[in-house]
Amino acid sequence: MRTILSFILLMCIGISTAQNDIQRVRVNFENPEGQSRQLLLGFVPDNSATDGLDYGYDALNVDSLSDDLNWIIENGRYVIQGVGAFSDDKYYPLGMFLSNSGDVKISLDELENFEETIDVYLYDLELDEFTLLNDVDYLNNLSAETYLDRFFITFSNLVGATINEEVLSVSQTDSQDFKLWYSPGQDEIHINGIAQTNNAINLNVYSVDGKRILNETIQNTTSNSIQLAASNISSGIYILTLESDIYAYTTKICIEK
Repeated sequence: MRTILSFILLMCIGISTAQNDIQRVRVNFENPEGQSRQLLLGFVPDNSATDGLDYGYDALNVDSLSDDLNWIIENGRYVIQGVGAFSDDKYYPLGMFLSNSGDVKISLDELENFEETIDVYLYDLELDEFTLLNDVDYLNNLSAETYLDRFFITFSNLVGATINEEVLSVSQTDSQDFKLWYSPGQDEIHINGIAQTNNAINLNVYSVDGKRILNETIQNTTSNSIQLAASNISSGIYILTLESDIYAYTTKICIEK
């Protein structure tokens, strides 16, 4: 597995970058079923890759593990992420997708081509805790759920405030006013009580195993309600996320047809 991932990353970043220039961080995830997933983060010193999605640099997750951990790049799930030069103020979001409850473990597998050993942390935003993976594995017992905007790989334990500001300071819709339900008669998802904005709203629907079922970009809405056709969504429990320039909201919805 390690050899295959190294080869893929080399092919992704092109032959112009020497192998010894690539600084690699290998992270391993063990799910409640005892299966392992290795993730690879590659720092490219010439900054020919970015922290965003770069065609030819990042490798999509093409497996179908029921319990998985992936890099999250622009709402997509990746097992390899190529980025620019290393900096200890950087942080990279992870998505954990669990269909089974149980013990999970995140560990540092290996560092490659760093002149000096760097610190690698797993930041748990919900607990506001950093785990120095160089010294100890991150261990937790988690419920079956999709965990987005909770786990981050960081290289300093001083970036918690920055991550919280980015993820949590976005004002969220008041839960007392926010209402979401499925109307079987209309076969629609209804969302009421969202904050009005003149900018786009990004709406995603995920299955509980983390597969994106639907993505809608709603432009220039000044209404506090949205109706979303659900004719292509089968019965089940789903994760719905709403994001705009002024709020972010994640909740579950049950669709019964």
